[in-house]
Amino acid sequence: MKLQITRGRLLATTMMAGVATFAAFAANAQTASTPAAAAQAAPADNEVEAVVVTGSLLRRTDTATPSPVTVQTTEQLKAQGITTIADAIRSLSADNSGSIPAAFGSGFAAGSTGVSLRGLSVNSTLVMIDGLRNANYPLADDGQKAFVDLNSIPFNAVERVETLKDGASSLYGADAIGGVVNIIMKSNYQGMSADASYGTSQHGGGDQFRFTGDVGYGDLDTDKYNLYFDVEYQLDKAIRGDQRGFPYNTNDLSSIPGGQNNNPQTGGSTFYGNIKPATITGNDLTTGLAVDGSLWQPLRTCAADAPLTSQTDEDGVPMGTYCAQNIANFGDIQPKQSRAAVYGRFTIKPTEHLEAYLSGSFVQSKTSVRGTPVTISSSTPNNLSNLVLPVWICDTGVNCATDTTAVNRRLNPNNPFAADGDYALIKYRFSDLPASARYNNRMLRMVGGVKGDVADWNYQANLVIAHDSLESVQTGFLSYKQLMSDIQTGAYNFVDPSQNSAAVRKALSPDLAKTSTTDLDSINVQASRPVFSLPGGDAQLGLGGEFRYEATNDPALNPVNDAQGLGNARTEGNRTVASAFAELGMPITDKIEVNVSGRYDHYSDFGGNFSPKIGVKFTPIKTVALRGTISKGFRAPSFSEAGNSASQGFTTFSFNADKYAAFRDAHGNNEYTKAYSLSSITTANPDLDPEKSTSYTVGAVWAPTRNFSIALDYYHIKKTDVIAQASAGTALAAYYAGEAIPAGYVVTPDAADPEHPTALPRVLSVASPYINADSLVTSGLDLNVQATFYLPADVKWTSNLDATTLFDFKYTQDGTTYNYVGKEAPYVLSSGAGTPKNRLSWTNTFERGPIHVTGVMSYVSGMREIDDSYDSACLYGDDGFNCRIKSFTTVDLTGAYDVTEKATVYADVMNLFDTGPMFNPANYAGVNWNPTYSQSGIVGRYFRVGVRLKY
Repeated sequence: MKLQITRGRLLATTMMAGVATFAAFAANAQTASTPAAAAQAAPADNEVEAVVVTGSLLRRTDTATPSPVTVQTTEQLKAQGITTIADAIRSLSADNSGSIPAAFGSGFAAGSTGVSLRGLSVNSTLVMIDGLRNANYPLADDGQKAFVDLNSIPFNAVERVETLKDGASSLYGADAIGGVVNIIMKSNYQGMSADASYGTSQHGGGDQFRFTGDVGYGDLDTDKYNLYFDVEYQLDKAIRGDQRGFPYNTNDLSSIPGGQNNNPQTGGSTFYGNIKPATITGNDLTTGLAVDGSLWQPLRTCAADAPLTSQTDEDGVPMGTYCAQNIANFGDIQPKQSRAAVYGRFTIKPTEHLEAYLSGSFVQSKTSVRGTPVTISSSTPNNLSNLVLPVWICDTGVNCATDTTAVNRRLNPNNPFAADGDYALIKYRFSDLPASARYNNRMLRMVGGVKGDVADWNYQANLVIAHDSLESVQTGFLSYKQLMSDIQTGAYNFVDPSQNSAAVRKALSPDLAKTSTTDLDSINVQASRPVFSLPGGDAQLGLGGEFRYEATNDPALNPVNDAQGLGNARTEGNRTVASAFAELGMPITDKIEVNVSGRYDHYSDFGGNFSPKIGVKFTPIKTVALRGTISKGFRAPSFSEAGNSASQGFTTFSFNADKYAAFRDAHGNNEYTKAYSLSSITTANPDLDPEKSTSYTVGAVWAPTRNFSIALDYYHIKKTDVIAQASAGTALAAYYAGEAIPAGYVVTPDAADPEHPTALPRVLSVASPYINADSLVTSGLDLNVQATFYLPADVKWTSNLDATTLFDFKYTQDGTTYNYVGKEAPYVLSSGAGTPKNRLSWTNTFERGPIHVTGVMSYVSGMREIDDSYDSACLYGDDGFNCRIKSFTTVDLTGAYDVTEKATVYADVMNLFDTGPMFNPANYAGVNWNPTYSQSGIVGRYFRVGVRLKY
């Protein structure tokens, strides 16, 4: 890997030298300290050591801060059968719409996973490692949202996961609007351990092979050093679409009353093709017009699994025949993923007042996704909806119809109507061009730091250098230039694709490859000390500063727009960020604690921002604590939104609404008026302001004993200046109403309807920039109950309940407010996942001697399959069919037996009752199911066995 010298890297290297000098000075200072200082005793055994909790700079013995924090230890996670950071965080009830599931293999950020606390999208949750930032995933979700890929974090090297469910920009800066996930790595581990397991689904596919091993040597307190090394590997095999049954293996739901058959219809694209005799305008093969009265027919004989089927239109008029092929099974339900990781850390503690470390990790995550073979009838960037096969072909492919002397001029064998002098209007899916995507992501991260205390100051300084490189390869897309050549030379055999050579297929569908990178270099320095005394104790002051360099280079996969039907996205940008922050913790009395913090960030590309926060905790009696916070936050525009960037996506557009009745009538309700893929192009806007937020929390904690506690917290977050694409609906409404297109939009009409060339063309694409226009308000309630009971027969029962209910998720766009709670909305922004009102996870662990049994019940409430911002009442069908998505409840059961003190065997049954996934036909991330909340449902009952060894 070539390391480029940039301004950020140069400054970071310089600062690293400064940190080393400071560390040497601190070491010398401590070595020369007075005997009294050197003889200070360690805390007594009955004292609680002061620690730093996520969301604060200050050391404290009371870990219950004014902000709610959830802690998950790796031992707890392993007991629940969780093997990845992604699964750990996504098990939290606070994770909601906008998160990225591993199953969404066809998304913009395929190959990754991301967390979306409070449903504010992955770009509003800050993910940190040991309180320090990491480089983002090189692909932006939806071509817009920058986020940290959870797959890039070694799981076995993690000590615990702390999730701050509160705004935290006052200490951590941008992106901490919905909350902060802080991954704490192991730092003083002794011994050796290994863990090997195998898992498989009862219904086939998804086999998992996993191995982890780590070793730690040396104790910081006695040996003055610790060396730790971790290695891990996990392979999750794919689950194919044909490995699951109805209704998750078909687009034909007509057997369910009110269901639709969305398998390819007459004129649809199948391996067998559909053709009609046609004429063209001039010599343009993309202007095919069916001969009056002609009917669709297959180009070649249907196979047994795609029977010949007749179809009529709404008035009963015959439309022709087609091969009823089910194309739903070509894609993967779960992609194949492998992850290999190494992590190492060396820590020294030369004195009681100084500690220094150097850590490094390398994680390689590979994802392989199979997709549905491409069709010939895509509309972008070139409209092939009316493509025809010519009557004559020749070796040059030029003027074959008119030049009788052309080399090897002959009637087209791919066109059954050629002998009659007719062109063939064609719809076709390429069976010999399998679609796939491969992603190979490599994350390299190095961190160095020192911490200690001098002159009553507790200090720490850290340097981070992180580089993420992603290789992407997509196959199965058509080269428009080669396709038009192959059609006119006859190089591609449509009638018998098995006759096509590898060279022909490769030329028609070349591999599309790119390498995308992100970088983050940062230096962070902070210190705290007591500053004055109050009745409740010493007030503490924390000060800090950070400088970081961020960069993204994500080139376009389709730079010359030759690949048909491929959404395009490119992002390029770099910037520096300089920050200063402070925190003051004041124990006003032994019952009242006030915490004030603030941070100023200056970005080289858009300017500065100040984020304050105040928190209060009131403990009227020892067992009860009342807490609350109010804070300001922000999210900096990403490079996708404000850099040298643009993205193109596709949405299915329908003319079913009443306002399009005139358009349908003008085109005779023909094929041109059917649902099609509308291209949406979004361009970066360098004049964007950051998103701003105001949030507050109010809560209470009751802990009558050390073994029982209840925490209840209300949260309210308002985001303003939300960055979004200017609504395409505004431009579309103006276009179809015959009005002037509003400023800032570019509407590109599609090719004219060959049957009605003078009628208004439909829209091919809408282009608009990102703007600060919208606002979002969300509120809800978190409940956490923790209890430990000691039952008869020496049984220890530990129970943890984590639940969240949403009150509001109100999105205001173009002056109209939509409340998305309990709906499959925001449909596009959540990838069709929706916003369930309630989520719950209840974990119960029973231990008796060497036996450990854990049961986990997870619940996601149902949703209405609607989005109020859409014209239709129901996103699929009508109110009489599946306009309600049922809730999803699963139970996982895990067990372990300690054979000896050093050996444990375990067995897990995930989704114990084999609950099916949320049936959700409108979700476009899965075939009739919801991957975001019910991945375990499509996997089905899952068995895992393993062994753990400790030395």
